[in-house]
Amino acid sequence: MCPQRGAHTDPSPVDRRTLGSKHHLITDTHGTPLAVTLTGGHRNDVTQLIPLIDPIPSIRGAVGKPRCRPSSSCGS
Repeated sequence: MCPQRGAHTDPSPVDRRTLGSKHHLITDTHGTPLAVTLTGGHRNDVTQLIPLIDPIPSIRGAVGKPRCRPSSSCGS
């Protein structure tokens, strides 16, 4: 190992052999957590998006008949 760099550097934190975990978190605009998962450090982040979004409840709209757009087949 080179004494100028190797002695003072730590191992790479993104090394696949390293043990560890990742916290995946989705929050609203105020910072309130909506969904949280914990995965291994070697898992790809992109694969955790859908499992994180699925438990979030849908937002209810206004009470009454659903609005129809003019181009849809509702109404006339």
